[in-house]
Amino acid sequence: MLSENPLISIILLNFNGDKYLRQSIEQFIRQDYEFKELIIVDGKSTDNSHNIIREYASFNPSIKWVDEKDKGISHGFNLGIKYCTGSIIGYLGADDLLYQGILQTIAYHSCLINFDAIYFDSYTYLMSENKCIYRKTPEHEFTLKNHIKYGTIVGWQNIFFKKKIYDKYLYDENNKTCMDYEFYLKISKENYLYLYVNKVASINIFDGNISSDINGNQYREATKVAEKYTNNQVTESYYPISNVQKPNTISFYKKLRRKFKI
Repeated sequence: MLSENPLISIILLNFNGDKYLRQSIEQFIRQDYEFKELIIVDGKSTDNSHNIIREYASFNPSIKWVDEKDKGISHGFNLGIKYCTGSIIGYLGADDLLYQGILQTIAYHSCLINFDAIYFDSYTYLMSENKCIYRKTPEHEFTLKNHIKYGTIVGWQNIFFKKKIYDKYLYDENNKTCMDYEFYLKISKENYLYLYVNKVASINIFDGNISSDINGNQYREATKVAEKYTNNQVTESYYPISNVQKPNTISFYKKLRRKFKI
């Protein structure tokens, strides 16, 4: 159903992320779109996060604080969905910054195309290397084969789903680092309309977060997830887990492609 002014819900998950949390909240507030809400899930932080959240939630009715203890990112997001009232839902980490005007862009396209999900490009800000990299989303269909071949295709922060999808599917709470990857594989069997727009949705700060995959944990979990959706069709000689080094995003998916012979 086309909607002229859809309410857009953003679920922000935080745990001891006070370093960039205020900046992330401010970028949401600065969005030049009226019909929005920010659901912040954080019941466990021991740093200054709760004071920051309380400050913003106390005077801004569009910001809701879910002060409940989650069991990880997947569980936290599933918890946040229960508090969303919007028809379109997105995700942010405390170190992700919404790009100016992105909510207005989503609303504009919602008036024209009855998409099930809309996704964008992004910037990756590598703090330790003092680099900012433009990440153009590859224009591949959201199929099971393509997600095995190319990886997640789009980062979780840069794709926004209609709520009806979350009414049917939730994130697997057993996943600690690859919850979005597994979710894409799970819903790939559906005939959903994915709309790609060549604009930036967010700036993703890499400063010691899970996306850095320092010890290869993301690779190991992604391999298990891929095996689940490919009937364990793997090669025994492929890249022993004990030899996992520090895969970057590109080599990470090259390894998956070699493993599954795609």
